[in-house]
Amino acid sequence: MRVFFNIFLSLVLPVTGLFIVLATGYFTLNYDLGKAFKLGTLAGFISGILFSAVMAAVLFFLRKARLAHSVRNDPNSAITHPDEDGSVDKQFILLMDKVMAFDLLIQSIIDQKLGEVEKGNKRKGTITLNTQEQNIDISVKKLTEHTSQVHIKAETYSEPLKQIINYTKTKEYSFLQY
Repeated sequence: MRVFFNIFLSLVLPVTGLFIVLATGYFTLNYDLGKAFKLGTLAGFISGILFSAVMAAVLFFLRKARLAHSVRNDPNSAITHPDEDGSVDKQFILLMDKVMAFDLLIQSIIDQKLGEVEKGNKRKGTITLNTQEQNIDISVKKLTEHTSQVHIKAETYSEPLKQIINYTKTKEYSFLQY
């Protein structure tokens, strides 16, 4: 309810002022200035309050619908990680070219401070990441002009591996929304 009142209060003053000016201008066509000002103030104030209440309600429901839509379409909610104890050999497709996918994977390692990049070859699309727990081998292959395939190999399905996948898929989603 507080959000509704914030929207309403931010709308009421400018809308009411505009309606008072418009109503006063309308009533000056038929009445003298003193009477037109009184009628315009009264009519503009009432219509401005009513219009502001209706617009605040519409904006409030639109904000709730947009929030529900963004929560439902959160890219992190669609990413599921299996509980694996053995070695990992995972592949996924990114809707971006090979160079951008490689740069995004490097940026994910740097931003999250997951470990040291032992070997990285942008032309071949390979990265060897040395974390505290294990080595993670990542290779990026071009599928089409605008898609690439990421292949990850690791000894265990560790937290840094999950972070790399989450970061990459979330950034892909944000690029697609742009």
